[in-house]
Amino acid sequence: MGMKLFLLRHGKTLWNLEGRYQGVSNTNLTKDGIQQAKLAAKYLSKVNFSGIYSSPLGRAIETSEIFKKVLKKGYMIRENLKEIDFGKWEGLKFDEINERYNSDYQNWLRDPYTYPPTDGESFISLTKRALQELKKISEENPDNSNILIISHGGLIVALLVYWLRIPAEKWSSIIQSHGALNIVYLDKSFTYISQINFTGHLYKYYNENSDNVIKSYSKIRTKG
Repeated sequence: MGMKLFLLRHGKTLWNLEGRYQGVSNTNLTKDGIQQAKLAAKYLSKVNFSGIYSSPLGRAIETSEIFKKVLKKGYMIRENLKEIDFGKWEGLKFDEINERYNSDYQNWLRDPYTYPPTDGESFISLTKRALQELKKISEENPDNSNILIISHGGLIVALLVYWLRIPAEKWSSIIQSHGALNIVYLDKSFTYISQINFTGHLYKYYNENSDNVIKSYSKIRTKG
């Protein structure tokens, strides 16, 4: 059974702007985040979606509501599409986490599958629940359906790492910008990936601000 997935990261929030880890905390979209959602919805407005599914977290719901208005189609909320639980790191900035939970943070940056955030969720758990949800979604829709999933950077990266079989230590090589689109076709036992972190619908010209997270990770990551 085949299924084309349009995996979209929600628009930017205030905590994104401030460089804070959000996880399962609820935060709202900024004006830029709302605009990103509108542009993404316009870009996908000609696609005939069999189903639209959303994370239950506020920033994803806000993004989904914008799609509902533009596409004139409702969406379903699924608990398993929520972001990874960052535990005690939620609400903290990169430098603050690195200072307070240095060992846990550096281990997580190297291998988030073996080392979860402090009192948080591992990438193994995240990947497992995401795949379980995709299986349910596949069973709910006709063969060769177009499915839109509005979710979060961590969940989307976990799925891409799984499909591409990327080594654990290279997980953060995949960037997910706010409002970015990923297109993946699951064809029986084979996976085709045609777009990763596509943001051409958001900017008239290339905008390097979408890659700011690279600087943050590079700054706090230790060698080894």
